[in-house]
Amino acid sequence: MCGIAGVVAESEVPGAVQIVRRMCSVMSHRGPDDSGIYVDGGTTLGHVRLSIIDLAGGHQPLSNEDGSIWVVFNGEIYNYEELRRTLLRAGHTFRTNTDTEVLVHLYEEYGADLAASLNGMFAFALWDARRRALLLFRDHVGIKPLYYSLVGGRLAFASELKSLLEVPGVSSHIDREGIAEYLTLGYITAPRTPFSQIRKLPSGSYLQYHDGALVESRYWRVPVEEPAAPSVLGDVCEEIRFILRDATRLQLRADVPVGVFASGGIDSTAIMWAASHHGIPLQAFLCEFDDLRVDTPYARLAAHANGMQLHEKQLSAEQAGALLPRLIWHQDEPLADPALVPVYLIAKEAAGHVKVILNGTGGDELFGGYPRYRVRGLLPGAWSGEIGRAASEFAGGGAVSRRMGAALDYRQRYLRRMATLPEQEVRSALGLTGPGVVSATAATLFAETRSRDAASAMMYYDLNVYLTGDLLMVLDKMTMAASLEARVPLLDFRLVECAARLSGRLRMRGGELKWLLREALRGHVPDAILDRPKQGFGPPVSHWMRGALGRNAMRLVLGKRAMVCDLLGAEVVQSWLSRRTAAGRDSARRLWLLLVLELWLRTFTRPGCSLDPEAITLLGSGEWGWTSS
Repeated sequence: MCGIAGVVAESEVPGAVQIVRRMCSVMSHRGPDDSGIYVDGGTTLGHVRLSIIDLAGGHQPLSNEDGSIWVVFNGEIYNYEELRRTLLRAGHTFRTNTDTEVLVHLYEEYGADLAASLNGMFAFALWDARRRALLLFRDHVGIKPLYYSLVGGRLAFASELKSLLEVPGVSSHIDREGIAEYLTLGYITAPRTPFSQIRKLPSGSYLQYHDGALVESRYWRVPVEEPAAPSVLGDVCEEIRFILRDATRLQLRADVPVGVFASGGIDSTAIMWAASHHGIPLQAFLCEFDDLRVDTPYARLAAHANGMQLHEKQLSAEQAGALLPRLIWHQDEPLADPALVPVYLIAKEAAGHVKVILNGTGGDELFGGYPRYRVRGLLPGAWSGEIGRAASEFAGGGAVSRRMGAALDYRQRYLRRMATLPEQEVRSALGLTGPGVVSATAATLFAETRSRDAASAMMYYDLNVYLTGDLLMVLDKMTMAASLEARVPLLDFRLVECAARLSGRLRMRGGELKWLLREALRGHVPDAILDRPKQGFGPPVSHWMRGALGRNAMRLVLGKRAMVCDLLGAEVVQSWLSRRTAAGRDSARRLWLLLVLELWLRTFTRPGCSLDPEAITLLGSGEWGWTSS
């Protein structure tokens, strides 16, 4: 796992080496082991390295035999050994034992089509010196982030958004459309970011920059259509087990210690089971908040069943507020998922023992792990002509039109459930007009799945939006903040394709969450874990907001220096915070959403991307004692 950066132009850029060094410096946590720079005319590539494979020989930037192709790479190519053997037979010469080197030789063989050969998580840049062309690639499902900016004919790219703010000419002017998406969903999806001049490369895509022009192409998508004939259940279960074992085998490849996040749930236990088949002893890590502690007995059971050592750590809620300003800096974008706190803390604990961690992200989206997927009595039908009206009603918060009938109702309810604030209210507060990004994206994705059942359609939406926009961004940024590489066996693209082509009715037979995955693991994983109720990873935000963190958050978002009030208007902010359900959950969620945005604005829209002293003082006061970690 590493950080990559670069600046590419038609002619030499004054001070380019210093610029790229600064870009790399601000993300040195992604690569504390090594760094390097390559210069070729107007092209400057930079790299910081977290050494995982071929510790001594993996220095980057790295080239092919004659120096005509150069690469800077972030991630892992899990099938590099198989690719290496194929390339050696084709006559290529290797100077290292790294997974990175296969990329330059694959490009020699296949050009821009090389991604079809890759099994991994990756974001990398290839410089073709002969063609004077740069190519940027991002992995199939978006595990690794990649940002870019094209300003004045000059392309800059980096693994982290804050690195691009080091490039002269790249403005920190905010993109109100991106902020609107954040306030609606709690995160921003590719290609948007919170800045108008910076974009994210979508998953399964690559960019080519040549002769001053930038062209984006797609090499992979989540499958939409399911097979015409239903599969035999036993065969499907065996295919799931086979891919999971093989994906875990590939992802265990490392020259450093490997561990696993142990939640005591089905997904992490499935990975522990698959890892135990390959005879590699792993250390398991569990972190829980003091006032929860529901996962501990199940995690102990999973570790014992698979012969693994379990490290347990209890987290105090006091750590959350104190850490939040620093975590927002690491997160780069405003992202309101409070799971960033426990993900960071468990990553920091694990990093003291291992350098690579396996985790179970993706299982819920692939196999139906969320209660929101339970929809009764709905059949697929020809409803695409109504989707615009459904999305419009979602955006404005209006009632579902009766003439649409039940066939549209689940989409409306689903989008309402995913939204923190009504999209049209957000857009009005930001001075935006026209249809919103969230409703337009939902319209497109639900139209693509109009022949699928309701659960399949919602899982498809989550794989394309929630997974890559929220969960994987949190996982990457928070583990990298601790200089820890996170791998995701359940998101091997083969397993994604296998699951996505199955009907929701099969994956959730009778409405039972993850029914198919449970069936595939029955007899291999303890029944107590397979049959335990669903338990999410989210921290107790409602509880936090009733205490000192909530009081200090209110001071920040409604105080004299409140930047969210400048952006949205104090009356709007107060109105959103005053809305309460019986349990106060919505108001707590909105306060957290606005607190994150306030901290992000104070950090990233000012020179230097520095932490705000007032926020540190308030969030580090009283029972939220400041911890500089």
